[in-house]
Amino acid sequence: MARATLKHLLEDAELRVQLGQSRLDRQRKAVAALERAAQDTRKAKRFLVVLEKALAIHVADRDRLTKQLAQTFR
Repeated sequence: MARATLKHLLEDAELRVQLGQSRLDRQRKAVAALERAAQDTRKAKRFLVVLEKALAIHVADRDRLTKQLAQTFR
């Protein structure tokens, strides 16, 4: 794969990590707010788990691309 393509894919992956972390942070705050208000948090916590799994996938993708870029173009 061309270096420019890998760099572009890595930039996209990094953006997904940043957006995913932001979404995760917002959801954690939402869960905390529901807990403070003594509201049902089950759905919010299930969504939190989904966001955590998605972020883990994005981080793994970013790390894989970083490694691939480093190994391919030394």
